Amino acid sequence: MTVPAVLRAPGVDVEWVTAAPVVPAAVRTDVAGFLGIAQRGPAHTPVRITSWSLFQSVFGGYDQSGWLAFAVNGFFANGGNACWVVRVLDPATASAATAVLPTVGGAAALTATATSDGTWANGARLTTVDLGGGTFWLSVDSPAAQEVWAGLSLDPTNPAYFALVVNDPVRGSAVINLAPPAVGGPATVGSGTVDLSGGADGLATLQLENYAPSSGATQGLATLGAVDEVGLVAIPDAVRLSAGDLTSLYNALLVDCAACRRFALLDQPSPACSPQQARNWAITLQASSTAAAFGCLGYPWILAQDPFGSAGDVLPVPASGSLAGVYARTDLTTGVYKAPANATVVGARDVAWPVDPATHAWLNAGSVNVITARPGRGIRLMGARTLDSAEAGTWRYVNIRRLVSMIELSLLAALSWLVFEPNSPATQAEVEREVRAFLLTLWEAGALDGAQASDAMSVQCDSSTTTAADEAAGRLICLIGVQPPVPAEFVTVRIALSEAGVQVTGEQGRTALPGPTVLAATGVPSAQ
Repeated sequence: MTVPAVLRAPGVDVEWVTAAPVVPAAVRTDVAGFLGIAQRGPAHTPVRITSWSLFQSVFGGYDQSGWLAFAVNGFFANGGNACWVVRVLDPATASAATAVLPTVGGAAALTATATSDGTWANGARLTTVDLGGGTFWLSVDSPAAQEVWAGLSLDPTNPAYFALVVNDPVRGSAVINLAPPAVGGPATVGSGTVDLSGGADGLATLQLENYAPSSGATQGLATLGAVDEVGLVAIPDAVRLSAGDLTSLYNALLVDCAACRRFALLDQPSPACSPQQARNWAITLQASSTAAAFGCLGYPWILAQDPFGSAGDVLPVPASGSLAGVYARTDLTTGVYKAPANATVVGARDVAWPVDPATHAWLNAGSVNVITARPGRGIRLMGARTLDSAEAGTWRYVNIRRLVSMIELSLLAALSWLVFEPNSPATQAEVEREVRAFLLTLWEAGALDGAQASDAMSVQCDSSTTTAADEAAGRLICLIGVQPPVPAEFVTVRIALSEAGVQVTGEQGRTALPGPTVLAATGVPSAQ
C-alpha cells in the first residue's frame, strides 16, 4: 500500500513499514567475581561492588588475614568498574559480637548484635542515655563507624521505634542491630556503657568445603551461580589452603567456569615459587582438570604498597585481582576479542621473582603468563595463554576462549524465545537471521577476522542441520562457524533447541574441511 507523505483526509490510515532487524546484544564479559577473606560484611552472599570505597564500607579495608581487599583494589585500579564479592568463612565457628544494653530496675533489656560475624566489632562501645517516656539516645563508637541515634523509641507504633531506625538495611547502623527481649515483658533502656564482645571470624577452621561445597550448601562458589553477569572469577585467598586442597579448589573453579562459560584467573601458591615450580604447577592443574582451557595462570606474585608498613614499603600479593582488572580494562576499551597482554599492571611496584627472556619463553610455552618489568614501560602482563595443554589447541589463547564463551552466552540469552515455538522452516530462518545479524556486528567491530563477512562467519539453520529425527525429538539445530582474530582457528558453535530449552555448546573435535580448519560439532543435547 502506498501512503501519502502527508495525511490529509480524516479517518483511519494504514501504513506498511519495514521493521528494523532484531540484533542480539553481546553479554558483558568484564564483570569479575571475587571470593575471599574480609574483615566484615555478609558471609557467603554475593554483593555487587562498583568502587574501592564501596568495598571498604561493606567489607572493611585491608586485612592481614587475607588477600581479598588487595585483589578488589587491584581490580579497580587496573580499570575494572563492577565486581561481585563473596566473603568466605566457616559458619560453624564464626559468630557476631553481642552486648546487652543497660536497663532500669532489672527490667527486660535490648540486645545489640554486630551486623556481621567477626572480631571486627569486638570492643565497639555503646553508650545509652535514658531520655524518659520510653525514649533513649544511643551512640556507637567503633573503628568501622561512629554513630549517634537520638530520640529512639521503645514503642513499636512510633516511627522512631528503635528496630525500624537502627536496623534499617539502607539508612540504619553499619555496626549493630537491636533486638527486643525474647521474654520478660516490655523493655527499658537505662543510661550506661557496654562493649560488644564474643565475635569470631571463623577462619581457623576455614576449609575447602567453604569455598567449593560438595554437600550442596550455598557457600563459596555455589553462591555465584545465580549471578549471570560475572565473566571473570578469582579466589586470591585460595593460596592459604594446603597444596592438595588448592588443587581441588582450582579444579572445581575451572569446572564451574566451564559450565557457566566464565574464565578463572589462578595464582601461584606462594611468592617464593621459582620458574620451575610455576611450570610444574601449570602441569599439575592441566593434569587434574578437564576444563583447563577455562582458566589461566599468572606468574609471579606482584609487589604492591604495604598498607601495614612504612611509606615506601612493599609486600608480595597474589596477582589475580590486578589481572582481572587488566582483562576488564581490555574488554571495556577494545573488546573481549583482544588478547589481554602487553598491558600495564597498575599499582605493581615490582615482581616477586624477576624472569629473564629465555625463562619467559620457556614459561610461555608451558601455559604460564608472565608478569615482568619492561624498562621504561612499567610492570606488564606479557602472556595470554589458557591452561589448555594442547600446544596448538583451539583454546590455547585467552581471548579466543573468552570470545567464543561470550558468543555462546549472548546467543543463549537472545534465543530464549525459541522454546515451544513451532520447529518450522520459518522459525529456522528467523534463528539464522538473528544469529547472522549478531555475528555481523561482531565482524564490523573487529571481533572476527575476514576480509568479508563470509570469511569471518557461517550460519546454517535448515533441514540439513535439523533432521527429521531432530524434529521428532523436539530439537532445532543451528550450526555456526566463526573466525576469531589470529592466531585462532575456525571455531564452531552449536545451538540446540530441545524440550529442556535452548542450549549452546562449543565442541572441541576437529575435522578437515575446505578452507579454514573448522571445529566440528559432534553431538546434540538430547530432549529431557
